[in-house]
Amino acid sequence: MTRLSTAKRQKILDLYHPVNGESLSLSEIARHVHCDRSTVRRVLQRVSSSGKLNYNIHPKGQPCILSKQDLRELHLAIDRGSVLDAMDAQREITPHASARTVRRRLAENRAAWTGATAEATSQEVKFGAAQSSDEGCEGLGVKEWQLVVFSDESQFDLFPTSGRQWCRRRKGKAHYPRNIIPRVPAGGGKVTVWGCITSRGVGRLHRIIGTMDAKMYRNILEESLLGTLHDHRLSPKTIIFQHDNDPKHKSHLVQEWLEKQNILVLPWPSSSPDFNIIENVWAHIKMRLERYRPRPRNVEALWRVVQKLWYEVDISFIQALYHSLPGRVKTVKGRKGGNGDS
Repeated sequence: MTRLSTAKRQKILDLYHPVNGESLSLSEIARHVHCDRSTVRRVLQRVSSSGKLNYNIHPKGQPCILSKQDLRELHLAIDRGSVLDAMDAQREITPHASARTVRRRLAENRAAWTGATAEATSQEVKFGAAQSSDEGCEGLGVKEWQLVVFSDESQFDLFPTSGRQWCRRRKGKAHYPRNIIPRVPAGGGKVTVWGCITSRGVGRLHRIIGTMDAKMYRNILEESLLGTLHDHRLSPKTIIFQHDNDPKHKSHLVQEWLEKQNILVLPWPSSSPDFNIIENVWAHIKMRLERYRPRPRNVEALWRVVQKLWYEVDISFIQALYHSLPGRVKTVKGRKGGNGDS
């Protein structure tokens, strides 16, 4: 359907109802205005019925399957990074519409979507700029915390040298091999790992061999952090990365790499394990490792078991930890910075 400007509509009226002289036929008017004869006739009919040149054309057909509320939810989800693309958005938010429809409507609303993205980005900057203190994090809800990727290092000993372990046995069988924990100096070997968690599940687990310096840490982030984001279909621009104030983490080499990747870093106060929910994941794995049978007898076997237990962590356990964060902040504030029970 040809859409004519108001000026061309006025010209059609002037030629059809001239002040002086005879009016032209529809075909002659069409040649003067450079349009179809049917378009001329339609303009005359609509001006006659509406009484104005700037009439609105309401196309007939099936109403849009996506409502304004659907579009708002789609824009919000994309801005927050909870969905990666149109197909992901259709699957998670608007299953009643096709991915093609979602992609087309987002393209039609490109200007509005761009504005919404800029606003969400400024909110993320405010999130990152807010110190992880009482007032800085108190107003953050679960959805804001779900933007954060928590990370940390942990150590697993082959034969733990501290703490009592219990077993169920019959009388007279206390010294059976299966009821004895081998004791060797310094634990007999250990496995040190770096890991991270997202609101969508655990990330990649990286084994640290030797002493970790800034260069090794940067390589870990490049391989395992970016790999985690790829696995969970997350963009570096849509997440907020958390790591503690270890000198290696704060080195110029690492900071420069994070800036190059456009990864926003959450400022982190010293000695704040109550906020880092990955500590609960480490504790969960160590508890399962103590009960694991058969026990690993060497470091390589220990590494395999730790990997197995890490990737078996249930997503519901991770989500429960993220949902606990607003309460943790409230608890720490109530204790004026003291340790919480979570």
